[in-house]
Amino acid sequence: MYHVEVKNCNSILTGNIKVEEGKLNIKYGINGTGKTTIAKAIEVANNPEKLQELKSYFAEDPAGVTMNPPFEKVLVFNEEFVDKVVFKEDEVIENSFEVFLKTPTYDSKKEQLDQHLKSLHQIMEKDSEVIELQELMEKIGGKFKRTAKGTLNRRGTMKSLLTKQNLYNVPNELEVYKDFFANKDINIEWIDWKNKGDTYDIEDRCPYCSEKVNRIEHDKRKEIFQKNYTKTDSQNLKELLDLLESLEAYIKPDQYTTLISYVKNDTPEDIIEKIMSDLLGEFDLILSRFIAIEEFGNRKIVINDISKLDTQIASMIFPQELFHIFGGEKIEGVFERINNKVDKLRSEVAVLKQEMGALKGIMQATIVQSQTDINEFLKTAGINYELVIKTEDESNSRTILKQCFTEEKTDVTKIRQHLSWGEKNAFSLILFMYYANLQDSDLIILDDPISSFDTNKKYAILQRMFKNVGNKNVTFAGKTVLLLTHDFEPITDFIVVGKLDESKAVASFICNVEGKVIEKDINPEDDVKLILRECKEISTDENVNVVSRIAFLRKLCELNECRDAWGNAYEILSCLVHARPIKRKIASDVYEDMLPEEINEGLNKIKEFIPDFNYEELLENTYTIDHIKELYNSELNAYLKIQLFRALKDIVDDKQLRLRPMDSAWYKFIDETYHIENDYLHYLDVMKFNIVPDYIMKKVDGIMSEL
Repeated sequence: MYHVEVKNCNSILTGNIKVEEGKLNIKYGINGTGKTTIAKAIEVANNPEKLQELKSYFAEDPAGVTMNPPFEKVLVFNEEFVDKVVFKEDEVIENSFEVFLKTPTYDSKKEQLDQHLKSLHQIMEKDSEVIELQELMEKIGGKFKRTAKGTLNRRGTMKSLLTKQNLYNVPNELEVYKDFFANKDINIEWIDWKNKGDTYDIEDRCPYCSEKVNRIEHDKRKEIFQKNYTKTDSQNLKELLDLLESLEAYIKPDQYTTLISYVKNDTPEDIIEKIMSDLLGEFDLILSRFIAIEEFGNRKIVINDISKLDTQIASMIFPQELFHIFGGEKIEGVFERINNKVDKLRSEVAVLKQEMGALKGIMQATIVQSQTDINEFLKTAGINYELVIKTEDESNSRTILKQCFTEEKTDVTKIRQHLSWGEKNAFSLILFMYYANLQDSDLIILDDPISSFDTNKKYAILQRMFKNVGNKNVTFAGKTVLLLTHDFEPITDFIVVGKLDESKAVASFICNVEGKVIEKDINPEDDVKLILRECKEISTDENVNVVSRIAFLRKLCELNECRDAWGNAYEILSCLVHARPIKRKIASDVYEDMLPEEINEGLNKIKEFIPDFNYEELLENTYTIDHIKELYNSELNAYLKIQLFRALKDIVDDKQLRLRPMDSAWYKFIDETYHIENDYLHYLDVMKFNIVPDYIMKKVDGIMSEL
């Protein structure tokens, strides 16, 4: 059992409610009770800043909510859910895979499949040698650009390779600088420094040491140097060679010697292009395997595409016979380790296919089940649309709405513009149920979710949510749900008629009296009355004032369709409450005398309920302003006070009551709601529960005090 105390929130100064775990908790209360405030206060109880936004205007103290034990996670069906989660353009609900397909059965099968995918992923994660090799090859490959046709682009590193003279192939004219070229610590910066220094070479003296120079020989060296050596080319070449040297252990010795020789020496361009193309081709082949393994190991495989599983596995095998440059013990060890893993996976492909087929079957069955469930509900509720779930895997899933007004069921775009308010909210409730089913929440709050719907939609929604019909894996049955409502039908359907037993649903009445919210349990055996039974009990109860007894007896006549004696009794009671002689009303303001036998029959029926009924005495002594005011002031039951006020209204002039034209709105509440209350077969015991809105009671009190 949870106990919730709300303080200083909006119209609630203090209020206590209880919530039973694992049940539907129906809290029935009239408008203005503070039901939405209760829902919001519980929702933001763990967010102090949000909670203070609810601070009451009637108290200086901060807003507060105490929950014992606390609700850690609360889900609320409200406008925010409808605005943020459902009906985005042409998508019915976001995260549709999570909402409809991620069931415990799916998770179990998916975990079983994932075990077969982990071993390859672990190769890339845990084999440091494989990771190092992949990174090294990606660095080398990244230094070369490709044309649109796939050939090597003669820019960047490739341009540097094609240079005739380089750090490792120094022309005879520059032999004097050989030591500088050979020094790996300074050669690149030295080349840059020398090229920059030549800007100042304007005299017959060396711009570096100021000694006399042979201008002809000096200029010749200078020209050769500037033509063949730049910082960029030299750096590109040096970095490439360093990377290739790091790759030595993975390349066949004779191939490595040839490759390095071609890079360092003056090699014809077509030969350089050929060997680099061959090298990068083998790079591409190896890297493509690494990528295929990563993608497969990361579960990027599309579950629906089972037919390509063999091809995907084959794309991870390293075909050693195709490698002419790469070879040797180290690279062959890498290939062998991976190929053994892939071969093992290939041997299990039948199991994988079976598991993926089972997973696909689960997905398809879940889709059919969810679509059927929701679409049956939509049909039952008279909503002429259908939901279609389209999915391939976890990252590729969406929900579509189709209209069913024509034989060709076309897709609905801009869904919000097509669904009516009622359709949108009824549909949203069922989507919320699916959404909430996957959340590990302590409490689900439904704040007046069905009050605006017609009877058919109300029952369709309630039955689907709580009766465990349709998709039995998706329901609110057995969950802790707080249903705040001013609609009595949930109590009639689930508590009185007994569609849910006591172990699954409980109900209480909440009212707000001057800021204090009071909760009373509703016992369906004693507190929910058939209107006929209620009218009989009150009209015969000597502890109830006679004016109210007469009002309920008159209502009982109406419920018996004013047949025979009931009709005559009704005419007599109507004349009494309007303080006029006994006559039968035959039209508006048109009356005729009743026959003596009709009067006697009517009086006898009345005396079955009020034995001491005396028309003349009541007319003279009871149906007067003073006496009804006296009864009103002594009456404690708000419902009966309203009945007394209505009786007074019928015997005095409107000017005496000081009713204004604007008062007709609130008086309609009294005149119609409490005149002939036969909208429902069942309703709450008015003698026990205060169902009169506080503002109505205050209005009537004010008028009565001024009479």
